[in-house]
Amino acid sequence: MARNARFIPFFLLLMVSGPSHGQIEPVVVTATRTAQTVDAALAPVSVIDREEIEALQPVTVSDILRTVPGLSVSNTGGLGQPSAVFLRGAEFDHVLVLIDGVKAGSATLGSTAFQFLDPDQIERIEVVRGPRSSLYGPDAIGGVIQIFTRDPAKAPRASAFATGGTDDYSKFGARISAGQEATSFSVSVNQEKSTGYDVCKGSSTAGCFTFENDRDGYENLSLQASLASRLNERSALSVSYLASDGENEFDGSYSNETDFFLDVVGANLDFAATDNVAMKFSVGQSRDNQDMFKDGKPGDRFDTTRTSLSWQNDVSVTLQNLVTVGIDLLNDKISSTTAYTEDSRDNIGVFGQFIGRVNVVDVQAALRYDDNEQFGDSLTGDASMGYDLSSSARITAQYGTAFKAPTFNELYYPGFGNSNLNPEESATLEAGYRWQDSKSLLAANVFSSDVDNLIAYDAATGAPGNVNAAAIQGLELQLDAVMDAWKAGGALTLLSAEQEGGTYDGKALPRRPGEFLELRLERAFASGSAGVSVYSAGSTYDDLANTRVINSYTTIDVRGAYHLSANWRLLGKVGNLTDEDYEHASYYRQPGREFFVGIKWMQ
Repeated sequence: MARNARFIPFFLLLMVSGPSHGQIEPVVVTATRTAQTVDAALAPVSVIDREEIEALQPVTVSDILRTVPGLSVSNTGGLGQPSAVFLRGAEFDHVLVLIDGVKAGSATLGSTAFQFLDPDQIERIEVVRGPRSSLYGPDAIGGVIQIFTRDPAKAPRASAFATGGTDDYSKFGARISAGQEATSFSVSVNQEKSTGYDVCKGSSTAGCFTFENDRDGYENLSLQASLASRLNERSALSVSYLASDGENEFDGSYSNETDFFLDVVGANLDFAATDNVAMKFSVGQSRDNQDMFKDGKPGDRFDTTRTSLSWQNDVSVTLQNLVTVGIDLLNDKISSTTAYTEDSRDNIGVFGQFIGRVNVVDVQAALRYDDNEQFGDSLTGDASMGYDLSSSARITAQYGTAFKAPTFNELYYPGFGNSNLNPEESATLEAGYRWQDSKSLLAANVFSSDVDNLIAYDAATGAPGNVNAAAIQGLELQLDAVMDAWKAGGALTLLSAEQEGGTYDGKALPRRPGEFLELRLERAFASGSAGVSVYSAGSTYDDLANTRVINSYTTIDVRGAYHLSANWRLLGKVGNLTDEDYEHASYYRQPGREFFVGIKWMQ
């Protein structure tokens, strides 16, 4: 397979201002924590850039993520409602989420509130499928999702937009970006509102365990800022900030409104000591603050602060061989109206990696040791190999182990937590084939994962326990093609995710369709563009016992853009064109047919 580089030494990246995700050549950094061209990565990686995001006209981040092979999304209703991401059939909290390199999410729930993230603040998303604890530590059993916020630009630029739609939806935003040869910055602010619809049709004994015949609205004010500066020929500094502040309403017997504030700040100093040695120092902090209300009356408060510090050293031994070593420090701290028995924990991780070529085989291997203040140490590793069948085709094989740290709720929640829990652990074996030329891509990956020590409610103790295991197998197929003004893409995933041992041995893990298909077709015109997306998911179950069926469904979205002038664009989208009646979770309705119209100005 023709590749531009097996890895890209950082001193070369310094020749261009800004983060690596703004390069002309497609570059990924998440798969190996080093810059590689996409076709050089041995791990299955999906990259959705800003051009693709704008073509989709997404309302939520989930609209973007569901284009990724092996990834399915389940949420309890419409805009602003809780969303769970299942990557390769793993649990929703078995996915590591990074925002500009900083670990995000709630330490009490163990998941990231994707529903509160604004897709207009995103430049690029990289999704690595398969275990990556050997590089990142806890949580990366199913894979890693890294979100990169908007890039600054050297030349002065400005844009503004306004969008309206179904359920009194409105969104307004503005962005400015400017800079000089060495330094650039950008700032953007967006305001989003919707009165929503009644998402849950439950009762006192099912669904949301209440009946509230009302609209469940959503409001979000988001801010994003970034700064990139090339300090000299061998060093660069980048700083980024992302925040979301708002509220969402839902149906619930205990609470029915959340006031949320999420933010992530990170700074990176990259230094090329020599032409062959590059170092990176990173510091970051993420916060997930949520205040609960019931009919306007204050309830519980759950605040998470995650502070991280890391050092990484890359040594180019030869033009084809790279050695990486590093250390990560992470502190999770919670503050709550609930009296947890512990409110803080530290994790120290040390890792090493080799990327290179042995005879005719490309090799990547990594090993990591983590020492966690609460549950002790973990050793994880992975090894990948790739062999070129031709200048366009490659086969790969990989094996990796990973682990997931128990959440604060599972460990320390009063009257419920179990401080003796062990980490959930996994082992994954996979093989892949990839064929690519300048206009087409065909990829196939087959994988098998065994997950042990799964944490679930143990009726014998009345608390969480390491009571289950899971066996997950799957096949991912991807096809993309470009022909003149046409662009087509699709991904098919076949998945078997079953429980092993315990009461429900052999039963399917809930909310993971056994098959799901995503298709896209885009057509560019001289004065605009048009596109259609089709998403189809097979039936699944809503519970561990497999007694409640979630039916299969198919949705169709259509969209278009018209260039009124060089600076003005008219945008339109119809979501769920056929008004499909479907659910991701029992009793929680997904949006029906939706209309969106917007206008955008750019300079």
